[in-house]
This record gives sequence, structure tokens and C-alpha cells, in this order.
Amino acid sequence: MTRILLLAALAPALFPPAQAKPLKVAYYTGGTSHDYKKQAEVIPAGIEKLANVKIDVKWEREALRDPRVGQGYDAIIYNICWADDKKDADLMESLPKLTQAGKPTVIIHGTLHTFRWTDSAWTECMGMKSRAHDPFQAFGTEKVEKTHPIVRFWPEDWKTTGDELYQTIRMYPAAKPLLNVTSPHNQKVSTVAWTNQYGKGKVFATTLGHDLKTINLPEYPQLLANGLLWVCDKLGDDGKPKKGYGK
Repeated sequence: MTRILLLAALAPALFPPAQAKPLKVAYYTGGTSHDYKKQAEVIPAGIEKLANVKIDVKWEREALRDPRVGQGYDAIIYNICWADDKKDADLMESLPKLTQAGKPTVIIHGTLHTFRWTDSAWTECMGMKSRAHDPFQAFGTEKVEKTHPIVRFWPEDWKTTGDELYQTIRMYPAAKPLLNVTSPHNQKVSTVAWTNQYGKGKVFATTLGHDLKTINLPEYPQLLANGLLWVCDKLGDDGKPKKGYGK
């Protein structure tokens, strides 16, 4: 009997539960106004340390114009910035169709100002309209949905020593704010993290993350990892990865 009890106690270590197959994620990046090469070294690695995912980095417009964009991947992350380049109107029309058809999607920072020169399906897909940002500055966040699994862990007193606060002009009806910021610059309130539903696709977006001042804070990769797992239906209501999808 003692041997049986000992084996039962050791079973989790001797026979650990099988890990789920990693989620395959395409991370599309490139553009202006940000050090995307440095961010590509930090952001995917940070997410992979926290969630059972494998992220492939894909560069510039050429990757987004690939006829097979997003194919074979469980989710897409966009961290791009082509704010005023109107020659990209084809991408503005094609990319939202991926989310609309059901591709889980994560939006980071400058992506929100890409194609900002017109309202479009892209803007509706992201869930928030913005055209400008405050000066680079320090600020703190306010949790709007304190029990939402993506931000359940987020500190009530979280602050960054410097970032760009993207000014909220409009939230689309399906978008749900998670984190807000009251601007130290003009006292207006803007949303900096939210969810959206666009067609069949779930979206998580954050405008936090202009540079490494925010990106290197320990909470930032957790925010992205939670958002990614949430859009893929792999995040529990308790804010923890579902079985097989944590690290």
C-alpha cells in the first residue's frame, strides 16, 4: 500500500500531462517611426516565454501581400506602421477580410494609425478610430473591466515612464475597453487596450508599446500573451491559460 501511495504521489512528475500542440502565430511587422527590428527580437520571445505558441516573424508589405497571408496560422499579430501611405489601399481592404472570416487577430500600437487617412473596414476591424497621439510622456492606466481575463492580472497602479498615448476618437459598437488612460497632456480619456469582434474573428488591441520603455516592463508581454490566448479561445475566465497553453 505504501508503494502504491508513493507512486501515486510521484505520478505527476513521472508522467507529466502532455503539452498541447503550440499555437502557430504569424507576426507581421515593419514600417516607420519605430525600431521594429529591436521589437521583433523582444516581443515574440516575450510571448513565447508565457504561452505555448510558436511565432514566425514576417517583414514589410511584401509579406502582407503574399496571396497566402495568414494561411496555416492559428492567429495573426500586426505590429506595423505606415501611417499616411495611400498606396497601401489594397492592404486596407484585404487584411480585414482575414479577421472577418474568423482569423484571431492581435493589434499592437502603430498598427492603429496604419491606413488612418480614411475610415474603412480596417478601422472597424480594429475596433477603435484614432488619428493622432499625445507627446511622448509618462502615464498610468485605469482598469475598465477589472475581471476580464486579459487584464485580471494587470496592476491597479500600473505606470510607464514613457509611451505615446493614442487619442481615442471613436470606439466601434462591438469593441469593449479594458484599459483607459487620462491624458496628462489634456485630461482627455483614451482607451489603450480593448477587445473587438469583427465578423467571425476575435480581436485584441493595445496602443501601448511605442518603444522598449513600455515593452520591457514585465506586465507588457503578459498583456500580449493573454490577449493572444483570448482571441484563440485558450485563456480561462480566471485569466490563466487553458490546459496545455501555459508555460
